[in-house]
Amino acid sequence: MKRRTKRIDPGLAKVVLAELSKGALRRRDLHKRTLRQRGTSATFASILNYLKQHGHVEKTSLRHTAPYRITEKGMRFLGGL
Repeated sequence: MKRRTKRIDPGLAKVVLAELSKGALRRRDLHKRTLRQRGTSATFASILNYLKQHGHVEKTSLRHTAPYRITEKGMRFLGGL
């Protein structure tokens, strides 16, 4: 059985990572800034989960409302997009 790999929208990933490269943002603020430029709420949630799972973004603390920040790995990924 062939395993399906999840496709991501590189343009949307670039928007999310570019916004976070300017500074840490709460999910709500990141969502608003991203949707002004590209995507939908569903695609935003999907790309944010992908970026978290692959270590490109992380929360600044364990609090539920903690802002997200881009990681070093995320900066390299952004440079490659």
